[in-house]
Amino acid sequence: MSRLHVAVLGAGGFLGSHIVPGLRSRFDCTIDAIDVDLTKLEYRDALVRRLVARVEEPAVVEQVTSSADVVISLTALCNPAMYSTIPLEVIDANFTHLMPLVKRCAERRVRLVHFSTAEVYGPRALDAAGLPAREMTEDDSSLLLGPVHRERWTYACAKQLLERVIWAHGQHGHLPFTIVRPFNTIGPRMDFLPGVDGEGTPRVLACFMSALLRGEPLPLVAGGQQRRAFMDVSDMVEAVCRIVERPKQANGQIFNLGNPDNDVSIADLARQVAEIFERSAPRAPKARFEHVTAEDFYGPGYADTDERIPDVSKARRLLGWSPGCSLADMLPGIVIDYIERYSERVAAAAPLGLSKLASSA
Repeated sequence: MSRLHVAVLGAGGFLGSHIVPGLRSRFDCTIDAIDVDLTKLEYRDALVRRLVARVEEPAVVEQVTSSADVVISLTALCNPAMYSTIPLEVIDANFTHLMPLVKRCAERRVRLVHFSTAEVYGPRALDAAGLPAREMTEDDSSLLLGPVHRERWTYACAKQLLERVIWAHGQHGHLPFTIVRPFNTIGPRMDFLPGVDGEGTPRVLACFMSALLRGEPLPLVAGGQQRRAFMDVSDMVEAVCRIVERPKQANGQIFNLGNPDNDVSIADLARQVAEIFERSAPRAPKARFEHVTAEDFYGPGYADTDERIPDVSKARRLLGWSPGCSLADMLPGIVIDYIERYSERVAAAAPLGLSKLASSA
């Protein structure tokens, strides 16, 4: 019996760098790991072929769909700071560039596991009638996006439209598919730090760690009252493995993957991260916090979701999966990962008073 052959698009990103070794540890498989930058994919294995390429290249689409049994598509531009600053690039990366891949998978009946986003639910949870609900549910929630001039919803709109294309190919054609809607997955190797290995505004944990490592105030957009349900990346890897190994249960399904038990305000998250950082780097400056407006932080056109809690009952039922890591379990390792990877580089980039931090890490 031949080995399972998996193509992971976006293998060099945060999720991909964890999913690739997770698949290899679970399955007797070969993997094509494809991305424009594979630096984060520190895992090395003779059965993992590393390909530096762009998913929109026709030759890549042909190669992937002609050889893979399963295509896991993680590739995206998924940073909120980009949605209202480079919206055309966001639309292309999350819709236009992926259309040829979806079409070719459908024509060749190649199984596609596509990562969408919880952002498709929009600003709040609504039931099928458009009335307020507590949780976001794959098969019943209405998907409400903001007005066109609120470009924050550019990303969600592109992702939702591609979901609908994939669904149509599955229902009216021959595409075997699973769509994943991840909810605020966190873990080691997340994002970049501005001025060290990237530019712009990273996502929330990287923003907080950048501020802590530099001795600057942690920015709380609109006071940090937004609530998110954070999930550890190890729980995501387990879910993906179960999707791969259970094609009958997963085919034609959309799954929320998140941890509703880890519902926390961004302000509370900042305080927890700061407390762990102070224990891990006791010689660092004491954490400070500052309130900033969304427009000042992200620019015009930004909008936000007040609360984002997933209903994961379908994944529990069909995949036998449940998230297991609490915030108390996951945050210390993430903070230590940032300190170990970045403290010396931050000190070198802005040495005023920060050399002590590097020596205490």
